[in-house]
Amino acid sequence: MAAHFALRISHPFVKGPWPLESNGNRMPTLLENVKALLTGMKVTISNFRKEPVTITYPWAYDDIPPNSRGMLRMVDFHDAESISHKSDWYHGTRWAPCTTGCPAHTDARGYVTLAGEGNWREGLEMLRKTYPFVATLGRVCPAPCEKSCSRGFTGPEPISIRKLKRTFSDWEDSLPEEDQFSYQKYCCSQPLNGKSVGIIGGGPAGYQCAMLLRSWGFECHIYEMKDVPGGFLTLGIPLYRLPRHTVNKEMERIHSLEGIKLHCNIEIGSDIGFDELEARHDEVIIAAGAWKPYRLELANEEKPWVWYGEDFLEEQISGRLTQVPSRVVVVGGGNTGFDCARTCRRLGAEVVMIYRRTRAEMPSEAEEIEDGEEEGVELRWLTSPNAVVVENGQLKGMEVILNRLGNKDASGRRKPVPIKGSEQLIECGMIITALGREVDLPWIPKDVTRNRNGTVKVDSNGKTTRDKVWACGDVCQVSTIINAIGQADRACIGIARKHNCLPGQLPFLYNYDHVTPHADGSDPGKTAPIKERMEGLGMVPQPPSTHFQDIEPWMRQSKEKPFRNMNLQVPMPKIPGPVRIQTFDEHDMGFSLEMAQREGKRCYGCAAEVCVGCGVCVDACPDSCIHLESPKNEQGYDFPEVYSIDLARCCYCGLCTEACPTDSLVFTSNFEMAIQEKQDSFLTKPRMNLGLVHKEKAEQGPAKSGLQLRVIPS
Repeated sequence: MAAHFALRISHPFVKGPWPLESNGNRMPTLLENVKALLTGMKVTISNFRKEPVTITYPWAYDDIPPNSRGMLRMVDFHDAESISHKSDWYHGTRWAPCTTGCPAHTDARGYVTLAGEGNWREGLEMLRKTYPFVATLGRVCPAPCEKSCSRGFTGPEPISIRKLKRTFSDWEDSLPEEDQFSYQKYCCSQPLNGKSVGIIGGGPAGYQCAMLLRSWGFECHIYEMKDVPGGFLTLGIPLYRLPRHTVNKEMERIHSLEGIKLHCNIEIGSDIGFDELEARHDEVIIAAGAWKPYRLELANEEKPWVWYGEDFLEEQISGRLTQVPSRVVVVGGGNTGFDCARTCRRLGAEVVMIYRRTRAEMPSEAEEIEDGEEEGVELRWLTSPNAVVVENGQLKGMEVILNRLGNKDASGRRKPVPIKGSEQLIECGMIITALGREVDLPWIPKDVTRNRNGTVKVDSNGKTTRDKVWACGDVCQVSTIINAIGQADRACIGIARKHNCLPGQLPFLYNYDHVTPHADGSDPGKTAPIKERMEGLGMVPQPPSTHFQDIEPWMRQSKEKPFRNMNLQVPMPKIPGPVRIQTFDEHDMGFSLEMAQREGKRCYGCAAEVCVGCGVCVDACPDSCIHLESPKNEQGYDFPEVYSIDLARCCYCGLCTEACPTDSLVFTSNFEMAIQEKQDSFLTKPRMNLGLVHKEKAEQGPAKSGLQLRVIPS
């Protein structure tokens, strides 16, 4: 806890026997005596989350580190760079939580806000300039931005950011071709600079590199080992989730541009050597993905009895596999596993899906699990594969063993422990495993350093240990599409900087070097999502047990607080499960413009005024000393109209600053405060925006040293 101290001195402007100077604002004799008394005194500031700091009087203002439990302060929007026009409001210098949670740092706040305003043109341009796969990501992105959304921590449901992204592409498809976004104008406006880049891999990371580098003047050559580009977008995601024509159209917009050439059926190492490729181009980017599946390591693990998930989906999407046995077992709990299971249901099979942990630990998206159950997929948790049973040359089924959860492993999840004697047989005609993928690229030069798991080691700019060679996507970290795009952005920026071809003013998405840091000085792009911070405090919101207005403000509340805002998501129309398993047609029907606008208006517009009036700090406060009134402004967004903290009751625990999803509530380095009246212990919003300094003194800057008597405005 903080060492909080104050000097109680009769205020001369109220009443007091102390002689005043002619200007009426100093008490020289008393102050000099006090200073002499305090000079040389050492004060240790400590709390339970930081190392103690010892300072000696007289101290400088900057000697006390921030967030050491000094006076609370609200960060004002204008603390960041001043804005001059509308786009700067959307592309502000402070990142919203949704942007922080996105691996590609997409300005989700910007286009969601534009959706709420019905400004479809500007939102579409914002997205198209960010990446080419707008329609694709609007369907299959895992949406990490939604896990960091402030709305999700003040109510049960975050903003449907991914579905709003799809709405922009759907709106674009309704326009005549001449009115749609033109990559020809955007990317080819910059003339070629004579530099060429070879991109190994025609997946999302490869196309992202091609789009960015061409817009900065580089000639790009994409080398794809398969007969069709797209990687897992075209060969690893079922058609009912991502129609082939959708991703094909977005890829065509890129590889048809002048200065971008696509080379299919080119395998590095056999059709062309890596050294030869490197000699052709000024730079080489490895974005080949990870295609080697993990094995069960069991006997009889071979076709036709056992299929790997990636191979199964590729065969089915390509039209070479049109039927499956009547009963199928799927091993794994990720999105690929559900893709396989739901595909088998559309092919008429009964599906049993096993996973070694519980439902809560399944890596798949919650929506995928719900859709799978609705479509008739049987889920068995705490179940692991034990043997592939074959009799008389035919697959009889899979022997499984039941588990219990033990201690946590290296991943932080509880380790499944087999229960002896719990073996049982699940009869089936096919087994599909979806346990993940790993990198298998034997042609990568030996002087390119690898990580222990076989992935390529790169620095913060995407540069490998070999000159002229960069890497991004699954070859660096087997993850998601949006993560691969974020890595591609960094590699492209590194190449452009190397050749001095980087534009002077980068779009918001790529401006990693000029972003307002968090209050503790950390990089917004490296900060853990708000959910993790809240879980560490035991503050995960729970469904409401009582109405918020029924709770007396002075009552001590538990950490499991009711939601303050029950403004729920606008549901997207969807074909019912029993109907949609009869076809491979897309089952999500999309938002109407009116529905999308309604959903966009749920956004807080985080960082437009930094504090969004969400009330998480009120729920986090163990002393119930924070009062908040947050109506909606003219634009329909919540804002803190009335905000106050009763310092007489505050224990300076710091839970409010830790829980704040927008980092608007911070501690300052000010540990000096003297008051005469009880009402002066209430910090109001205007006083907190000034940092407890009178306006005239705020304009002069913070005090640097000495004992300060500060006039606190009422």
